[in-house]
Amino acid sequence: MNAFEDIVRLYLEEEGYWVRQSVKVNISKQDKRDIGTFSMPRPEIDLVALNVRENELLLIEVKSFLDSYGVYFEAISDEKDVFSKRYRLFTVSIFREVVTKRLREEYLKQGLINENTKINYALAAGNIHSSADELNIREYFSKPERGWKLFSPKDIKDKIRKMSEKGWEDNLVTITAKLIQWD
Repeated sequence: MNAFEDIVRLYLEEEGYWVRQSVKVNISKQDKRDIGTFSMPRPEIDLVALNVRENELLLIEVKSFLDSYGVYFEAISDEKDVFSKRYRLFTVSIFREVVTKRLREEYLKQGLINENTKINYALAAGNIHSSADELNIREYFSKPERGWKLFSPKDIKDKIRKMSEKGWEDNLVTITAKLIQWD
């Protein structure tokens, strides 16, 4: 488990999503050949979140990078960037298509989604390199042909602050938020 993933999971639950963490996707040997990675282990999606009201399933890549350079635009948008493999869900279309297809099949078979469920993609980032990178990522994600979502550091911080105002919950994130807000 990843602590930042736990925070983002709670954020999404507060937004009305049902969330699964560290979801392994079963892909075939042919899928691996199609992707171009013959010995690849099963892909793992950090968080898979279902918004029942919107009938939308989000496949979410979670990157904290709290004590590092942060997410930068080129890594998320350019398949040739040295760090793009960290973001295959966004940078490698065949990977995204295969993983989405197999997860859809699996979830349909299990009755977790229906034929009309829209599948979308999101990035939850604890640190983005610069405000220019955040703006570029947001613009890139929001293009009509994508419609992807960005949960920015500010979005996540604001939600945690709001959680500190809630009543008692025996939850590490909520209690920590309450303690930090005390003067």
